[in-house]
Amino acid sequence: MAVKPLNPPIFLPSLPNVPVQSGRRRGRLFYLVTLLALGSLALGGCRNDTATAPEALAPGNSPDVPPMEEASPASPTPAETPTAAPLTAPTAPVSQAPAPATGPPSQGTALPDALLKEWQPLSDVLAAFGPMTLTSTEVTWGSGQSSPYTVISSEGGYLLQLSAAPSFYDIPNPYIKLMPKTNASGVATSMELAFYESDAKLKGDEYIMYGSYFVE
Repeated sequence: MAVKPLNPPIFLPSLPNVPVQSGRRRGRLFYLVTLLALGSLALGGCRNDTATAPEALAPGNSPDVPPMEEASPASPTPAETPTAAPLTAPTAPVSQAPAPATGPPSQGTALPDALLKEWQPLSDVLAAFGPMTLTSTEVTWGSGQSSPYTVISSEGGYLLQLSAAPSFYDIPNPYIKLMPKTNASGVATSMELAFYESDAKLKGDEYIMYGSYFVE
């Protein structure tokens, strides 16, 4: 609040010395009247200053100030509703196919009746063992070797597994393969024969002996 300064001081001239007593009284009276006049002027100036100060502070005279808007309280955020996981139907266990069996195939065929007879050796390597006779259950050589057999394959011939593993030239042969040859009439008149000494040799088609037989 700005306050106006008071009226400047008024310096009263000093009264002249009056030799007469009546002059002193008059001078004092004049001095008192002057002081009263100056005091009333000073009081009037203070009243004017005090009167203007409240007007300056009146609400109507204050500069326009936009009223402060009260911030509305933030609305509470609704709690998130937990989402249930979708239900899935249980899956049935996947059955695995059994692994294929290894080793020689099982018996699936039998020798045709046209082969069940006596065969004469045609190759020199087989001549030492004499003729070979085939029956429905056994194979026999003229030199004395014999063994029951099982037909384990008919692909490209007839693969026989010999349970007794007869020896030829001191080498056991658990497998032999018969490969018949037919004439124009479809009759088997000869056959080729391969001898295998082990499963590994059989898988690699590495025969230990090979020869031919014929029918008389």
